[in-house]
Amino acid sequence: MNFYDEIVIGQNEYSDLITASVKDGVITTINDYRFIHRDNSADDNNYLVQWGWGGDAEVNGVTYKRGLKIDETLEPFFESKELKELIENDDIYVTNGSFCEECGTFHDTEDYSRTYVATDHGGFYCKGCCPVEELMVEVNEVDDIYNSKDIVGMDIESEGFKEVETIFHDCGWGGPATNHSQATKIVDELVAEHGTLYAGLTGIGQFQVYVTLYKKVS
Repeated sequence: MNFYDEIVIGQNEYSDLITASVKDGVITTINDYRFIHRDNSADDNNYLVQWGWGGDAEVNGVTYKRGLKIDETLEPFFESKELKELIENDDIYVTNGSFCEECGTFHDTEDYSRTYVATDHGGFYCKGCCPVEELMVEVNEVDDIYNSKDIVGMDIESEGFKEVETIFHDCGWGGPATNHSQATKIVDELVAEHGTLYAGLTGIGQFQVYVTLYKKVS
């Protein structure tokens, strides 16, 4: 497990993993990592997430703090045999992440496969847990559709929205999809007929997207 200039000290009383950043054999910072078991992660990986850092921490009855000279051959103390083995076998990732507000599942926010949704309102959810209302973008003019969010696979109509039209829209490379002017005509006509609409991305390609427009029915 690569912690760069950090030495693993072991687990504290809360089962967090404590490491020490060291320079010239002296502790400069104490680091606190939260262990996320694969059963609680969205992608079935084990993770360590840096939860904090500071001046001191107690591990196995010993207080480690800034300025303390430390033996770089220190044998780490583990409450969890599983965590010890995961670190020794390099079967764990150090990352940044957050937890779904609905179910508590952990998501690696450095993973661009995007198993999660971060909403404009500050919410963080599993893609399947996110309330539809959090993702739908209000559309009153064509420029609004460019803020559309990925709603692929979500059951939108059961949440009080009814599909009005889907636009196959070009992302700037030409082809059979609508361009900005064509999309403007479609959106203007639909808004004139239905009033405010709501948009989401229901298909995402390399150069084109499907933008579906909905109206509220309840």
